[in-house]
Amino acid sequence: MKIIDIITYGTNVGGGNHIFVKVLTDEHLHGVGEAYRVGPDEAVEQIVHYFRDWLIGEDPTRIEHLWRLMYNGSRFPGGSMLNAAISGIETALWDVKGKAHGVPVYQLLGGRCRDRVRVYLGIGGSTPRAVADSASEAVRRYGMTAVKMQPMPPESEKLPWNQVLRQTRERMEAVRRAVGDDVDIGLDSHAAIFEPVRAVELSEVVRPFRPMFFEEPLRPENRQAMGWLRSRIGIPVATGEMLYTKYEFRELIAADAVDILQPDLVLCGGLLEGKKSQRWPKPAT
Repeated sequence: MKIIDIITYGTNVGGGNHIFVKVLTDEHLHGVGEAYRVGPDEAVEQIVHYFRDWLIGEDPTRIEHLWRLMYNGSRFPGGSMLNAAISGIETALWDVKGKAHGVPVYQLLGGRCRDRVRVYLGIGGSTPRAVADSASEAVRRYGMTAVKMQPMPPESEKLPWNQVLRQTRERMEAVRRAVGDDVDIGLDSHAAIFEPVRAVELSEVVRPFRPMFFEEPLRPENRQAMGWLRSRIGIPVATGEMLYTKYEFRELIAADAVDILQPDLVLCGGLLEGKKSQRWPKPAT
């Protein structure tokens, strides 16, 4: 079996752009993957087209080989756009391979690990009342035992910092009161804070409400700063959706900077790279 073409589809299905990748083969099998929309979305598509010329004529089932061909063959180590493109192609290749063997892709990656997976629902609202109502609906209507929210108020970057802290406390109080003590609340500040000391101050505000985790409490570039923060806030730190390849995840783990890894499979390098990113041992202490 050989690859005969790779096609991209840029679409907007509401809430943002999506980039789908389709790998065609000479045995009438095709696979579909997705590349992350990192901002310059058309640029990601062009990188997929660039790799297309490298991959035509190759065996689509040699996924590790083709990943290395794209990653190692690029002139410089890739950033978000290159790794998003690789991810889209890699996930499509797994789709092809699963169809060729007549099994779900999870069987090719080691088999089913869990029978059930707990989920949470994202909630939102511009005011404490609105976000509390959203949390109540998640529990009442959908039976959720966990929710995730942005703790800071909208447009917090335009507000005085003390006002941000006060409104954050009000939002957390409203949600905890609405859902009670037994529902978990995950937090995601969307990597909006650059100063570690402010992230510590924010954690002091939210800690009394017993968050399940704090996602991206800092921008992810400085792994050492994230490790420093994790040692001080007393809340599990989750991060990883802005990182790519096992190499960056290794740096994060080596800095003792994370409790919950969150690789984004359409950005980090694909399904297998996401799995590899979970397997680095923590440093010896």
